[in-house]
Amino acid sequence: MRRLLILFAALLLLTKGYKDKIDIEDISMSLLVGIDLDEENNLVFSSSSPVFSKESKEKEEEYTTQAITLRESRDEDDKTVMALTTGGKTQVLLIGKRVMQQKDWFKLLSTYLRDPKNTLNVRIVMVDGLSSEVLQYAPKDKPRLPLYLLKLIDTATKRNISVKTTLQDLRRVTLEKGMTATVAEMRKEGRLFVIGSALLDEEGKYKLSIGEEENRLLRILQHQTKGEFQFTYRAADRPRGEIFPANAYSFSTENISVKTKTNYADNKFKFDIHVKMRVVLAELMFPIDVRKEETKLTREIEQQFEKKFDMFIDKVLKAKIDPIGLGLYARAFEYEHWKPVQKRWGETLAKADVNVKVKVEIAAMGTTK
Repeated sequence: MRRLLILFAALLLLTKGYKDKIDIEDISMSLLVGIDLDEENNLVFSSSSPVFSKESKEKEEEYTTQAITLRESRDEDDKTVMALTTGGKTQVLLIGKRVMQQKDWFKLLSTYLRDPKNTLNVRIVMVDGLSSEVLQYAPKDKPRLPLYLLKLIDTATKRNISVKTTLQDLRRVTLEKGMTATVAEMRKEGRLFVIGSALLDEEGKYKLSIGEEENRLLRILQHQTKGEFQFTYRAADRPRGEIFPANAYSFSTENISVKTKTNYADNKFKFDIHVKMRVVLAELMFPIDVRKEETKLTREIEQQFEKKFDMFIDKVLKAKIDPIGLGLYARAFEYEHWKPVQKRWGETLAKADVNVKVKVEIAAMGTTK
């Protein structure tokens, strides 16, 4: 009797699943979603869905709708789409720069946070321009646009050109008082380019952009040292060269170690960041005996790093943002001083002393002396 009951229950479950079955041809999966503001500050929503019909010659179908909310835009799309629109498989959310420059723009994503059918692992990308133009990009030498964008973002993240921020990550950092958010930034100039990262302020508004070199510096300061770190510098004591760079050298880093110490004195926070790394030389555009002049070249690289770190930190402090997450260290080690200023941490950090010291060891110089 027990076995019969179990078999009967299994049959009921299978029957219920069959009734709820929806063929893939009857679903419009919005793998890419874009949000823009037009010149009159009207919200414009775009979506791109794969086409599974054998008769269709197009791989993707794009829809652009002017609506009040993202949910309403789906209702408008359903008036012309032959299938049921769903956001549960969305891979990338493209947010136009004008949208991110507005206060409380994050509320537009409420449907992704409230509807359990939607995904929280969708990647957030700011577009320097209109996101609708990115969704209309149809290269003949690339795979489907959603797959292409995913690969583009993931590869840029591995090379530390940019960052990979999901909706869940963005929500967590937005609620965090000790850190401000960072998202990938993209631009369309004929082709699509990941140009770096966009830094947001305490309210989640766009504040400034950083390129690939500054993004690598940011990842090191965040103690995020996985992936590739490539750098190209110019030697200060070498001539630049008329046509070809006669003073340039390139290297990659490995075994990066970062330690951040926090202190409070003279009515301000002080952060001492110590960075140790091994470097592997990849290019040398000037003659040098690395074995004999290792100390000189090592000090050159350390000074270049410290200068770059100082310039980047100065930019961040002036913007009154904290993408590094120094507020997390202030809260952990100087809570009594952090608690009164946690709601105005950006202003407090702007007055702090942040010092970076770099220790470099040349691990390899290549096969050429």
